[in-house]
Amino acid sequence: MGEGKVTMKGFLRRCFLIFMVMLLAGGCARQKETESVTKESDGQEKVMRYVNYSMFSGEGLNHLKLKGSAEQTISCYLLEGLMRVYQYELQYGMADRYEISEDQKVYTFYLRDDACYSDGTPVTADDFLGAFQKLVEPEYFNSYAAIIKNAEDIYQGKKRIEELGVTVLNEKTLQIELEHPQVQFLQLLALRSFVPIRKDATEILRPEDCNGPFTLDTWSEELVSMKKNPYYWERDNIRLDRVEAVCLESVDEAYERFVKGEVDVMPIPLKGAEKYNAGIQKKVMTGICESLYLDLQTEGPLQCREFRQALNYALNRVEYTENMDSDFLVPNARYVPENGLGILKTYTENYQDLPCTKYGSQKLAEEKLGEAFKKLHISRAEDVKIKLLVNDDPWSIQEGTEIKRQWEKKLGISVELETATGDAFWAEKNNGTVTLTGIIAEYADVMAYLQSWNYDYTYGEGESQSGTVQKCLREAERQTDEQIRLSTLYKAEKALMEDVPMIPLQLRKESLLLNRNLTGFETSMNLAGGGYEFLYADFK
Repeated sequence: MGEGKVTMKGFLRRCFLIFMVMLLAGGCARQKETESVTKESDGQEKVMRYVNYSMFSGEGLNHLKLKGSAEQTISCYLLEGLMRVYQYELQYGMADRYEISEDQKVYTFYLRDDACYSDGTPVTADDFLGAFQKLVEPEYFNSYAAIIKNAEDIYQGKKRIEELGVTVLNEKTLQIELEHPQVQFLQLLALRSFVPIRKDATEILRPEDCNGPFTLDTWSEELVSMKKNPYYWERDNIRLDRVEAVCLESVDEAYERFVKGEVDVMPIPLKGAEKYNAGIQKKVMTGICESLYLDLQTEGPLQCREFRQALNYALNRVEYTENMDSDFLVPNARYVPENGLGILKTYTENYQDLPCTKYGSQKLAEEKLGEAFKKLHISRAEDVKIKLLVNDDPWSIQEGTEIKRQWEKKLGISVELETATGDAFWAEKNNGTVTLTGIIAEYADVMAYLQSWNYDYTYGEGESQSGTVQKCLREAERQTDEQIRLSTLYKAEKALMEDVPMIPLQLRKESLLLNRNLTGFETSMNLAGGGYEFLYADFK
């Protein structure tokens, strides 16, 4: 048995999370210029405050039912699993070492002697066992947990909970047996699904349930306050005494408070960014991949693969982003984004033979449209009408208008632009529509992107590539040779591109304004890192 080494830069997700990003368009009043922002002392505490433009859930935090990226970020600092991720690097968390059996199916984890909750109660192997057992309950079943031996059979009621492949060897030693080898298993263990749950824990997180670098102090719709965990194993390297996520309604209000030194990090519009000169501007990739989700269940032209291909080829994403006149957007025509880091960059460089580019193809769009019309027994393009659904905000409407313009001009079809928000948006999403939506991978790996794009789509068309995609993903999940694994994942991506259950559109950027005295504040493109990474942040 070999001892595990955590030196790999992350990019070594199945769970799918949808996030709509409504990034602050316009309307910002001019603010008085100031040369620098100084940090208020707040007594002797080092307090970092960052701005969130939407309210938090008033119910509190349930780490098994996270409702958005803002809560995901917070949970990364309140809770920690056996492993953790910082700046795409897989690191030890509650465990300080592990061993893997020769068949790569059995992992033995040794917990730190100083692994504790925020009240000083030791974290035990039993707490992890309880967490894994909860994941096979019907209310909380997590597809990631299916890799653990017997997990899916227990969830389906075929086996008893005692047969789950998780064994407590002693108070500080946990053994996990998998159904088959999975190279990204350690990455999965850094996700919030796999954090320990103490015996007396409640559904809503309490301060004493926290075992991460910070512990919960205040939770409300307008403010979440976290204070340094005095019992965290790496407490000596944590410089901040408190972190606060402050919910504000507008950029104007946030910037006014930033100038006063009352907040330290705030997102700003990329357009007109020169107005926000009181701090340091930092432009970052968010990791959010926006796409057009196609409802394949409702009878209509979207069920025809050639019609979906025509929609895909007709989109010139470069022209689209130019007409949007925004630095927010990066054209993207792949299911695995070209602007990924580490292994993703290598993957997209090595595997480029895909049927669509970010420039699209008018010729191929017309060819596929003609094939679709023959299958659909349609003679005129103007007889085809589809619905395009976007969120009810000015920016999303502008996006939808440009997509509608391209499809109507290049294909001659009729596109009805619809808007909705909240529950009404999700209700309309499966009503024969094309929907502008987005996802973000939970950890940095090619598999994470392909599994999140891979909806379970069936619609009765015999030549569907869905079976090919599923087969390739299953094979890749079991493959331990990295080159063969990547090659198999490429086959899955290519099959998705040919079948077009979704149309990749663009990647999102974000511009942040930072306190000039703030150091060590980083960002990440996946949720394992929490989006905002301030583990080692400090004020100079």
